[in-house]
Amino acid sequence: MKGANQLLLHNGGLLFLKDYFDFPTGFPFPQPCKPIMIGQFNSLFIPIIYSIVFLLGVFGNGMLIFIIARHKQGKTLTDTFILHLAIADLLLVFTLPFWMVEAVSGWVFGNAMCKITGGVFALNLYSSILFLVCISFDRYLAIVHAIHMYRRRKPLHIHGICLLIWVFCLLLALVDLIFRDVYEPSYLEMKACTYSFGVESAKAWKIFLRLFHHSMGFFLPVAAMLYCYCMIFRTLWHSNVFERQKSLKVVVTIVVVFVVCWLPYNAVLFVDTLESLDAIRANCAMLNTLDISRTVTQSLGLVHSCLNPLLYAFIGVRFRGEMLRVLADVGSLKVPKIISRQGSREGGTSSDF
Repeated sequence: MKGANQLLLHNGGLLFLKDYFDFPTGFPFPQPCKPIMIGQFNSLFIPIIYSIVFLLGVFGNGMLIFIIARHKQGKTLTDTFILHLAIADLLLVFTLPFWMVEAVSGWVFGNAMCKITGGVFALNLYSSILFLVCISFDRYLAIVHAIHMYRRRKPLHIHGICLLIWVFCLLLALVDLIFRDVYEPSYLEMKACTYSFGVESAKAWKIFLRLFHHSMGFFLPVAAMLYCYCMIFRTLWHSNVFERQKSLKVVVTIVVVFVVCWLPYNAVLFVDTLESLDAIRANCAMLNTLDISRTVTQSLGLVHSCLNPLLYAFIGVRFRGEMLRVLADVGSLKVPKIISRQGSREGGTSSDF
């Protein structure tokens, strides 16, 4: 645990909960604005939502990984990116039970697990986003520039590309591995897994992390994906190639869902950043509202990690058929004959998943 010369930025995943005892000189309230409300809210809200996300995420992403991995022949670069996307989402939801326990009882897993869990969370959050960008860029090259030769690379080369993405995301997650620590704020009366910085550099670090998350975690990936799909739609505007249009159905939906899930959190976080820079003057009620809003919108963002398999199940014909067959193999479900026949006729993988 850190001493009084440290300023804590509590982060259950990505949530920054302020130490309200460290307001700058001249703060208008005579008494510290204690975030009691957010602690009570988190202890009820987070376990419920995270439990649902965990169960759906483990089942859905586990099923998706199994289905893609067992089809080793004819797998495209897009399929490989989707496989790694599912792995990232699965590892991400594996960290949620730790944050659930922290919300109820405080951090009880020790300093090493604090760093590891925070690092794994950040690693897989960024890798999930970057694999979505890779899927979009893959579609862009295949449709706008009609580049298909690169898709015939050896599997070793394809997985090498994915390895570079994982290594890059690991570098992005180093801040969690280095600066996370276990601390017990006096107003919470239980330990928390937090970012811990010296008082002199705490505000600068906080602003840097916020801007870094906004850019690398949302705005730059969204800009890249929007560019890819704008160019794709322009190419297909006068095209009658049905299969090409069909191949976009899943991946475009995935990108739209990503924006819908993460835009509210980034908007709330941006408002909170403005408040931290004193661009907005906030009272206790507004600060507590921001804290609760961050919890709710971050939970919406984490729901994204279990939605991709559901999208494949409802939109991807082949994945739906394969999932039904897997369930039938374990005796859980009888596969309708029409699904079996349809799945056997489907070609290609990336357009169907």
